[in-house]
Amino acid sequence: MLKYVSVAAALKLFSATSIGRRAYRALGNTVGARSRIRRGLEPRYLQRAKYLIQLCDRYNVPQKGDKTLEIGTGWVHWESLILRLFFEIEPTAFDVWDNRQFSAFLYYVEQLAYRINAEINFGGERLERAHSLLSRVRKAQSFKEVYKILDLIYMVDPTGTLGQMQDEQYSLIVSWDVLEHISRSVLPSFLEDFYRVLKPGGYSIHHIDMRDHLTYYDPSVFHKYYLKYSDGAWKRVFENKVQYINRVQRPEWLTLFESAGLELVHTEFDFIDTPTMKVDRSYAHLSEEDLRCSAIRVVHRKNG
Repeated sequence: MLKYVSVAAALKLFSATSIGRRAYRALGNTVGARSRIRRGLEPRYLQRAKYLIQLCDRYNVPQKGDKTLEIGTGWVHWESLILRLFFEIEPTAFDVWDNRQFSAFLYYVEQLAYRINAEINFGGERLERAHSLLSRVRKAQSFKEVYKILDLIYMVDPTGTLGQMQDEQYSLIVSWDVLEHISRSVLPSFLEDFYRVLKPGGYSIHHIDMRDHLTYYDPSVFHKYYLKYSDGAWKRVFENKVQYINRVQRPEWLTLFESAGLELVHTEFDFIDTPTMKVDRSYAHLSEEDLRCSAIRVVHRKNG
């Protein structure tokens, strides 16, 4: 618990000023890239890739020439890279700040080239095309060269909104461990923008991590420890701007997507054991299953 509180205090200190936030991001990019290269391409990234392709094949999306949008593209544009390797598309990678790590990206690409046959082998022409693109990307000297090879558009908007994007231009929107970081106050309009920018018949695929992210630093603490705090206490002591989480739970997520006009076509849930712990009254209405739900994977469709 001491480490949990100490990390929360440090993140809040970084969040206090614009200088602190810039320092946090610069430090995170430098240390993060080294850490990712040291750990190598983790199995979970390959599992994510295979899962995404399987879902796309199930729903027959995207088609050749379609545009896709990755929300919160992060350090290595992982979802956009995988989609482009296996589908002839035009990906857009969107984020609120530039935290790209070129050295880590190239290392992931190199590792992927060696492991793709054994771990993400969908065979035929698609695998040959993936190897061809990976071979070219491995020779790139900058992200600018990578984008040219992949026909990828990289967008950064600090406002975190999709208002600048045209209506009905994407056939697929994807994100992984991103939506839990969107401010709770703007989530309804953010998901409504998903509906707006999707083409009729388009899909959105999202993995949402509902665990208390402070517990990643202190695994001894229950992974949904934030359930015990009121909104006021959480904001005063634990909430920060550099690793913000919105604490939205499963029923609310499903309602938010439905209210945005998107039709739910597929769900999967992860659960964790719940210790004996009093939750704040704002979560008291939730079922035990909802309280135990640690992550959701949802696929929605825009009808029309």
